[in-house]
Amino acid sequence: ISPVLITVLFGIIEYGTLFSMMLSLQSATRDGARWGATPNYDIETAPDAAIAHVRESLELLGLDCSETTEASGQCAIEATPDPLEGFLAISVTTRIDYNPITGGLLPVPEQLVATSSFLLSDQTEPE
Repeated sequence: ISPVLITVLFGIIEYGTLFSMMLSLQSATRDGARWGATPNYDIETAPDAAIAHVRESLELLGLDCSETTEASGQCAIEATPDPLEGFLAISVTTRIDYNPITGGLLPVPEQLVATSSFLLSDQTEPE
């Protein structure tokens, strides 16, 4: 019975860590997209602001996606202007490598991906 219980225990730990990391990634990506869509930014500066905020949020959540790790291919943050039905929007996609705790004994994804889009706040016609 011990091998079965140990396998279940490792499965719980592995998938709990995976889900926690995925929720953190989704939260940081959503937060960065929302930050880039605020009235302080226009379509030219929104992507850079969103990327910087995603990096800050990931760092606060304990995930490393600095420029160094991005250059080594362990993570990637992309923010692009995205016209949506006549409105200006920003889409942010974050990818980060997942290193399994169990060393690959259980089926888990190699990379976690989160995407979020927000309409830019101020899109009124100038008077």
